[in-house]
Amino acid sequence: MLELIFIGTGSASESLNRSHSSFFIQTGKYNLLVDAGDGISTALLKQEINYHSIDGIIFTHFHPDHFSGLGGLIIQMEILQRKKPLQIFTHNKLIPFVKDYLHLSYLFEKRISFDIEFIGFEHDEIFNVCGDIRVKSKNNTHIDVYKKYDEDDKNYFSSSSFLFNLKDKNLFYTGDIAAKNDLLLFPEEKFDYMITEITHISTEDILEAVKLIQPSVLYLTHISDDDGQKIEKIINETSAFDVPTIEAVDGLKIII
Repeated sequence: MLELIFIGTGSASESLNRSHSSFFIQTGKYNLLVDAGDGISTALLKQEINYHSIDGIIFTHFHPDHFSGLGGLIIQMEILQRKKPLQIFTHNKLIPFVKDYLHLSYLFEKRISFDIEFIGFEHDEIFNVCGDIRVKSKNNTHIDVYKKYDEDDKNYFSSSSFLFNLKDKNLFYTGDIAAKNDLLLFPEEKFDYMITEITHISTEDILEAVKLIQPSVLYLTHISDDDGQKIEKIINETSAFDVPTIEAVDGLKIII
């Protein structure tokens, strides 16, 4: 049995009600954390998830609300004397950035008590996380607006939407996106589950895409405290074309 737990369902805006967006996939043999933003260590504690149970972390992109909790989480693992290796999945060209981040946080590989394995992926290629989790990444337009600031030509601009194949089920996670076409990155696929952020995309674009895609169930995440009306509109209107829509909250569990 696979289970997905929403660790955080909030946007980049701080909230007393929601942690930053992240979820946890448990297969029984391998446990994958999707994003690790600011406050992830506390958010995991609230959901009673043991840090040692995390086998791997995969990142959509490197905005702080999706990434900046990584150093603190590794410190917590070290304090608790973790021994088993940790896998970190990110786009190939971003591995040097993650290594530099950990190095500048004084988390030297020779210092900590467990090994970190960095595993890169390319967009549009399927890769295995474990036997029960296969992933395909598509580059979306969420951070394209920042390319004009890339004066040193570091080319760190990768923002992923993921198609997770979980045994025989397909889960589409938009990650953070910027345009309606980012909701349509996997036109050939049928989704058993779709998780979409709602902060950076309009209600109308979500509704148009969902009507076309027809996922079996839709979950809304990346939610700010003042998004109540937007959520209500999406839930009401998707019901007209028979797509059950659920507002994700921290701690919500899905049996897959």
